[in-house]
Amino acid sequence: MIDDYEKAMELVEEMKAHLPIPVHAGPQLIQMMRNEGVHLKAKHTLAIEEVLYLGDDGGIMCALAGMGPGKVAYVCSLTHLKVEDRHPLAKKIRAYQRERTKRLAQQASMRRFP
Repeated sequence: MIDDYEKAMELVEEMKAHLPIPVHAGPQLIQMMRNEGVHLKAKHTLAIEEVLYLGDDGGIMCALAGMGPGKVAYVCSLTHLKVEDRHPLAKKIRAYQRERTKRLAQQASMRRFP
């Protein structure tokens, strides 16, 4: 199991109560968006408009406000976003991101070395 389901759902509900949440894209999201023609800078502020939980496979997913030429909305993992330090949920979000990333890495290493 990657996520503690109860903690993840608690965070989802807290995040929903604070929408929209200002965030910045992480390097992987920036690269994906650039590949799709959206030239986003790391300092550009995005807004999480919706939050949902996709279980252990997907984790906490975030719908971002539309951007780019066609105002395309993006959905990405919370682990690919950086929440602003002053946000009231910053500490909880970072704790979730650290724990999920750590457990995903452990799971990946176990698959390589059975």
